[in-house]
Amino acid sequence: MDLSAVSSIDSSGVAALAEGLLLAIDHGVRFTAIGAEGQVKDALLRAPAPHAEAATEPGPGYFERLGGNTQRAFAAARDLSQLLADTLYWGFVAPLRGRLPPFGKTTEQAVRIGADALGIVTLIAFLLGLIMAFQAAHQLRQFGANIFVANLVGVAIVRELGPLMTAIIVAGRSGSAIAAELGTMVVGEEIDALQTMGIDPIRYLVVPRVFAITFTQPSLTLYANAVGVFGGFLIAIFYLDLSATAYINQTIAALTLGDLLTGLAKSLCFAWVIVITGCFCGLRIKGGAVGVGHATTTAVVASIFAIIVVDSIFTTLATVFG
Repeated sequence: MDLSAVSSIDSSGVAALAEGLLLAIDHGVRFTAIGAEGQVKDALLRAPAPHAEAATEPGPGYFERLGGNTQRAFAAARDLSQLLADTLYWGFVAPLRGRLPPFGKTTEQAVRIGADALGIVTLIAFLLGLIMAFQAAHQLRQFGANIFVANLVGVAIVRELGPLMTAIIVAGRSGSAIAAELGTMVVGEEIDALQTMGIDPIRYLVVPRVFAITFTQPSLTLYANAVGVFGGFLIAIFYLDLSATAYINQTIAALTLGDLLTGLAKSLCFAWVIVITGCFCGLRIKGGAVGVGHATTTAVVASIFAIIVVDSIFTTLATVFG
């Protein structure tokens, strides 16, 4: 290509020449530009040479990918074990030695995780109770068994749906916030600054969140249970023409202390799953804003998956051992 008549060239022209060179390399043809002078020659000399071999470089093989994934899985397991060990130490051992976590931080997180979530928990639990009562009434009224709506709504809400839906709401609302906050602190090197000042990040950031969600999650679950049962109560009164006294007595007769304790035990395990997953994903973030978004998404998805797994374990054990 003769460039002797070209007096000036911009980045688009340089890119066109580079594209021509790459096409020629792909087809095994020699590509040469001659006659470049002045500004044209300077622009071509400043432009980086295109690398055709990068486009054709083969990717990693199956065993290489398998080895990389295995290595990352072991690294994640190691980091998770370290986080759990540090959290147990600063949460239970260090307080016995007089090194308590920041009280103000725990209160602040309790308000953000618990009190600020009352609105959405109220709405979801109430609608859930309404829906369950409607669906149960549609089937039971065919057999004249309207009163057993109280049994179905009460037991299902207290044992299963109340703890489960509350945990999913908290995972989507607070678990994502924990991962995003800690991830932003990692990107902004605030974690490194705490360590430089001699402040352990686990004691200052993780333990207050663990304590806060440990106290607030069972409370939110009890509140969601009451609201959900109240939703079914309204349907029974205004749709099934049941008396308030009969519905309340039937609900009390259907529920046992074991049902309530099972739901509270689930909520406590769900709380620990949410906070550990959020802190783990937030503290292991890599990259900038993209990494924060990825960590937040991973925290929510992993938390909900772990919640379902823990719930299935509880249900299986309760069924097997009565």
